[in-house]
Formats: sequence, C-alpha cells, structure tokens
Amino acid sequence: MDLYLDTADRAELEPLLATGLFRGVTTNPLILARSGVRLDEVPDLVAWLFVHGAGEVFVQTTTESADAIEAEGHRLRGLDPRVVVKVPATREGLTAVRRLSDAGVPTLVTAVHNPRQAILAASAGASWIAPYLGRVSEAGRDGLQAVAQMVRVLAGTSTRTLVASVRSAEDTVRLATDGAEAATLSGAVARELFVEPLTDAAVAQFSECLPSLGARVGG
Repeated sequence: MDLYLDTADRAELEPLLATGLFRGVTTNPLILARSGVRLDEVPDLVAWLFVHGAGEVFVQTTTESADAIEAEGHRLRGLDPRVVVKVPATREGLTAVRRLSDAGVPTLVTAVHNPRQAILAASAGASWIAPYLGRVSEAGRDGLQAVAQMVRVLAGTSTRTLVASVRSAEDTVRLATDGAEAATLSGAVARELFVEPLTDAAVAQFSECLPSLGARVGG
C-alpha cells in the first residue's frame, strides 16, 4: 500500500517526509485553511513539498462549473508535472475530469461516498478516487465495506483507490488487507503507525546489553 500525508502543515510534514516512507501529500481547501495557507500561497507550498521529498502532490480545484474546473485543473497541473488535480465527485466535476483526462491531466475524484461514484469516476477516466472512510462510517454506513466494494468495482480499470478520512492506524491495516492501493493519513495517524510498545521494550533490552557487550569486545 502506498502511503500519503493529508496535511499542509510544514512543521508536521517535514519529519515525516524525511523518513522516505510516504509517497506524497494530499491537500484540499479545508486542510489548507487549517494550516493557514492561502490559495495564492499554494504554488510555494507545492514547490516546498517537492524539495522536501514528496513524489506526488494532490491539489484540489475550488471552482464549481465544468468549464471553470477544467481551466483551473490545467493551471494546477502547470505548477509541476507531479501534481495530480483533485476534483469533487459532482456532475460538473466529473464532466471536467473527463475533459482533463482526455487532455492527459491526471485526476483524482474526491469526496467519494458510495460505489456509484466510483463507477462514474472510472468512466470519466480518473486516475484515482478518494473515498472518505471516516465520514461514511460516521454517517451510519459501513465505511470499510463500502471501500472494499469500490476496490472490487474498480478492479480491471485504470482508476486506483486512495482512501481518505482514515481515523486510525488499525483502519490503515484493514484497508491494506482489503486491497486498497493507497491511503492518505493525517499527521497523527501517520505517527501512530510507528507506535509499538513491544518493539520499544525489545529495543530497551538491546540497549541494556550494550555496555557489557562493549566491555567484552574491549577486553
């Protein structure tokens, strides 16, 4: 499973990107606002992300009509060839995705909540869909089951699944088990992946042995 980071906070991103374990970064208007990034600062953020190790950056359109989304998508793609254009799963958005895909612009259909939208995204030629796992579950549906169904629906197509709104490290494991190709994680969930008390205890035992081992080698 490919892992991405779902934040625009540079202080949070820098140490995680430095591990080399995260494929890239996803953003949306809400994430940008939470991190204090204005729309006119997005080009600078994108450049910074690539310098600090992101291999791919997803940037979302902010307009509503198909024509405006298409034009904005081309502008975002013009920032860097490693930018993927995110577009909400509305009728206008999917219409724009079809046009962008035909023009060779990689796209991600975001805010996906049911398998019908996954089918439409594949028909539009989207490179990715982003199901909102947590939000689907919080709406009273079985989010993991819905994502698993989307993965099956997209099998044999060129559209991949990048799951967003992931609430825990355990959800990440379940997603990988169910065949999701990628997930994008908040900084908190990403850090949670590294936590294992049994490993910490084993490392502490190793460290306790080092002084006596050093004495034997020196002697």
